[in-house]
Amino acid sequence: MAKFSTYRDAFPNARLTRKANGVLEVALHTDGGKLVFNGYTHEQFVDLFHQIGEDRENRAVILTGSGDAFMDAINPRASTSSLPRATTRSCARAARCCRTSSTSRCR
Repeated sequence: MAKFSTYRDAFPNARLTRKANGVLEVALHTDGGKLVFNGYTHEQFVDLFHQIGEDRENRAVILTGSGDAFMDAINPRASTSSLPRATTRSCARAARCCRTSSTSRCR
Protein backbone atom coordinates (compact mmCIF):
# COMPACT_ATOMS: atom_id res chain seq x y z
CA MET A 1 0.00 0.00 0.00
CA ALA A 2 1.40 3.37 -1.05
CA LYS A 3 1.60 6.34 1.30
CA PHE A 4 1.19 9.90 0.02
CA SER A 5 4.38 11.01 1.73
CA THR A 6 6.41 8.50 -0.31
CA TYR A 7 5.20 9.58 -3.77
CA ARG A 8 4.08 13.22 -3.30
CA ASP A 9 7.39 14.65 -4.58
CA ALA A 10 8.59 11.67 -6.64
CA PHE A 11 7.24 12.81 -10.04
CA PRO A 12 8.84 15.93 -11.55
CA ASN A 13 5.96 16.54 -13.99
CA ALA A 14 3.16 16.26 -11.41
CA ARG A 15 2.36 18.59 -8.54
CA LEU A 16 0.34 16.67 -5.95
CA THR A 17 -1.76 18.08 -3.13
CA ARG A 18 -4.25 16.22 -0.98
CA LYS A 19 -6.87 17.63 1.34
CA ALA A 20 -7.79 16.07 4.67
CA ASN A 21 -10.97 14.63 3.10
CA GLY A 22 -8.91 12.49 0.68
CA VAL A 23 -9.36 14.62 -2.46
CA LEU A 24 -6.09 14.45 -4.39
CA GLU A 25 -5.29 17.12 -6.98
CA VAL A 26 -2.77 16.17 -9.65
CA ALA A 27 -1.53 19.14 -11.70
CA LEU A 28 0.48 17.94 -14.70
CA HIS A 29 3.16 20.32 -15.96
CA THR A 30 6.53 20.81 -17.63
CA ASP A 31 8.76 23.17 -15.66
CA GLY A 32 5.69 24.59 -13.92
CA GLY A 33 3.89 25.48 -17.17
CA LYS A 34 1.82 23.62 -19.73
CA LEU A 35 2.55 19.93 -20.09
CA VAL A 36 4.66 18.77 -23.02
CA PHE A 37 3.82 15.08 -23.35
CA ASN A 38 6.63 12.72 -24.32
CA GLY A 39 7.90 9.23 -23.63
CA TYR A 40 9.36 10.23 -20.29
CA THR A 41 6.10 11.76 -19.02
CA HIS A 42 4.20 8.73 -20.34
CA GLU A 43 6.36 6.37 -18.26
CA GLN A 44 6.21 8.70 -15.26
CA PHE A 45 2.41 8.93 -15.29
CA VAL A 46 2.00 5.15 -15.44
CA ASP A 47 4.01 4.89 -12.22
CA LEU A 48 2.20 7.89 -10.72
CA PHE A 49 -1.26 6.46 -11.26
CA HIS A 50 -0.21 3.08 -9.88
CA GLN A 51 0.90 4.85 -6.70
CA ILE A 52 -2.34 6.85 -6.53
CA GLY A 53 -4.39 3.70 -6.97
CA GLU A 54 -2.49 1.87 -4.23
CA ASP A 55 -3.08 4.65 -1.69
CA ARG A 56 -6.32 3.85 0.15
CA GLU A 57 -6.46 7.36 1.62
CA ASN A 58 -7.25 8.83 -1.81
CA ARG A 59 -11.02 9.25 -2.14
CA ALA A 60 -11.18 11.25 -5.39
CA VAL A 61 -8.65 12.53 -7.92
CA ILE A 62 -8.82 15.85 -9.72
CA LEU A 63 -6.59 15.78 -12.81
CA THR A 64 -5.67 19.20 -14.11
CA GLY A 65 -2.98 21.03 -16.03
CA SER A 66 -0.86 24.10 -15.38
CA GLY A 67 -0.85 27.34 -17.31
CA ASP A 68 -3.49 28.24 -19.87
CA ALA A 69 -3.74 24.77 -21.44
CA PHE A 70 -3.83 21.21 -20.16
CA MET A 71 -1.21 20.04 -22.64
CA ASP A 72 0.70 22.31 -24.96
CA ALA A 73 2.43 19.79 -27.19
CA ILE A 74 3.34 16.19 -27.83
CA ASN A 75 6.99 15.46 -28.44
CA PRO A 76 7.13 11.83 -29.60
CA ARG A 77 10.90 11.81 -29.99
CA ALA A 78 11.83 12.84 -26.44
CA SER A 79 13.00 10.03 -24.16
CA THR A 80 11.11 7.19 -25.81
CA SER A 81 13.99 4.73 -25.99
CA SER A 82 12.57 2.51 -23.27
CA LEU A 83 9.00 2.57 -24.58
CA PRO A 84 7.65 -0.27 -26.68
CA ARG A 85 7.80 0.46 -30.41
CA ALA A 86 3.98 0.55 -30.72
CA THR A 87 3.77 3.26 -28.05
CA THR A 88 6.34 5.38 -29.86
CA ARG A 89 4.34 5.04 -33.09
CA SER A 90 1.13 5.93 -31.24
CA CYS A 91 2.73 9.08 -29.82
CA ALA A 92 3.95 10.07 -33.28
CA ARG A 93 0.48 9.47 -34.77
CA ALA A 94 -1.12 11.55 -32.00
CA ALA A 95 1.34 14.38 -32.60
CA ARG A 96 0.58 14.41 -36.35
CA CYS A 97 -3.13 14.36 -35.64
CA CYS A 98 -2.91 17.28 -33.22
CA ARG A 99 -1.06 19.32 -35.84
CA THR A 100 -3.36 18.52 -38.75
CA SER A 101 -6.84 17.85 -37.37
CA SER A 102 -9.47 20.25 -36.08
CA THR A 103 -11.30 17.39 -34.36
CA SER A 104 -10.29 15.19 -31.47
CA ARG A 105 -10.72 12.01 -33.51
CA CYS A 106 -7.54 10.51 -34.85
CA ARG A 107 -7.17 7.13 -36.46
